[in-house]
Amino acid sequence: MLFRPLTLLFLSVTGAGGLVGTTVTQAILESGGDVVCLDVMEAPNQAEWTNIEAAAKKYARTVSYHQCNQRSDDEVTTAFAKLAPALRHPIRGLVACAGVSDHGPATEFPSSSFTRLLDVNVTGTFRVAQAVAREVGRSNDTASMVLIASMSGYVSNKGVDTAGYNSSKAAVHQLARSLAAEWGSRVNMPLIRVNSLSPGYIRTAATAEALKRPGMETQWVGDNMLYRLSTADEFRAPVLFLLGDGSSFMTGADLRVDGGHCAW
Repeated sequence: MLFRPLTLLFLSVTGAGGLVGTTVTQAILESGGDVVCLDVMEAPNQAEWTNIEAAAKKYARTVSYHQCNQRSDDEVTTAFAKLAPALRHPIRGLVACAGVSDHGPATEFPSSSFTRLLDVNVTGTFRVAQAVAREVGRSNDTASMVLIASMSGYVSNKGVDTAGYNSSKAAVHQLARSLAAEWGSRVNMPLIRVNSLSPGYIRTAATAEALKRPGMETQWVGDNMLYRLSTADEFRAPVLFLLGDGSSFMTGADLRVDGGHCAW
C-alpha cells in the first residue's frame, strides 16, 4: 500500500460522482486510504456512488459523503464537527478539487460572477484547507494537501474568455506556496506539506460544451505537445504521488500535467 491507514479528505464541487472526482476517490481507496467526500450537492450521483462504495468494500476501506458549501464558514465548521468524530483514523490528507469555471467576455462579465469564482476556487479552498489543518493540529500527525489549480494559472486560454477563472487558479498556486511556507516550519504545529496540481485540458462533461464550438477541439488538441486532451485517469498517479511519501521532500511546488501545453 502507498499509505499507512489514514483518512484522506476528498473535495469536489461537481459531486462525488463527477468524472475526475470519482476517479481520484477510487484511486485513494485502492491505495489504502479512507475517504470523506464533501460537496455542495445534497447527494452524489447514485450510479457513481455505488461504484465508489463497491471500491471501498473491495479494498476494506470506508467512504462517506457530506453536503457542504465551502463558500460558507458555518457549513464548513458544521461539516467537520460532524465528520471528525466518526473517522477511524485522523485526517492526514486533502485533495481540494472544488471549483467553477464560468466564462464570458471581460467587458460584459458581471463582477458578481468574478467574485463567486474567487470565493469558490480560492477562498473556499482556503476554508477547507484551514479546517483540515486544525484537525491535523489536534491529532499532532503529519499531513499532505493537494490543491487542484490549472495550467490556466500560468497562461490564458485561447478561444475562450476566462479572465476570472485564470485569475483564481493563479491565486491557488500562490495559496499553496503560502500555506506550505506557514505549515512546513511553524513551531508547535505538525508538518503539513502543501502542493498544487495543474491539469491541462481534460475531456469531461465540464469541457464538452466548449468543445462543441467549431474548431475548438482542433485548437485545444494542437495547443499541447502530445496533440490530444487528457483523461481523468491520467490524474490518479499525480494525486497519489503528491499525497504519498514519494513526494516527501516536495512542498510549495506545482506539478503541471498539461501535455506540454505551457512548454512551447
